[in-house]
Amino acid sequence: MEICKNMNAIKKALKLANKKIAYVGSVNENNAPNIKAMLVAKHDGLKTFYFASNNSAIRTEQFKINNNACVYFNGGIIYKGVMLEGTMEVLNDTENKKSIWIKGMESLYKNGGINDPDYCVLKFTAKTGRYYCLYKTEIFEL
Repeated sequence: MEICKNMNAIKKALKLANKKIAYVGSVNENNAPNIKAMLVAKHDGLKTFYFASNNSAIRTEQFKINNNACVYFNGGIIYKGVMLEGTMEVLNDTENKKSIWIKGMESLYKNGGINDPDYCVLKFTAKTGRYYCLYKTEIFEL
């Protein structure tokens, strides 16, 4: 497939990526894909997405072993979607934890809030994307 030079696909992809729910893909120890719906804590265009997670979570453990990842968004009455491929980092520094912390999370992280040793941030960095709509695919680089 050819990489599109059309910014229109990127604009449409960004509109889908503004949704709050993303499907996050990881690779398990048997090289099988795993998918999980996650809330997007924040994002910077199509390039970078942040998710709150736990250091003890299965997905987090998978990313520590193999950081290859994808993030997928879909929507609309007419089927359309965008898949972003890239890498996932597990961040435990206070600055990143504070940057996505919202009121109410203290009920999830009762062992110290932002400083809870199980609280971490997953940072996804996209390298490429595919926008799908009406049986057509446009690939773009980020």
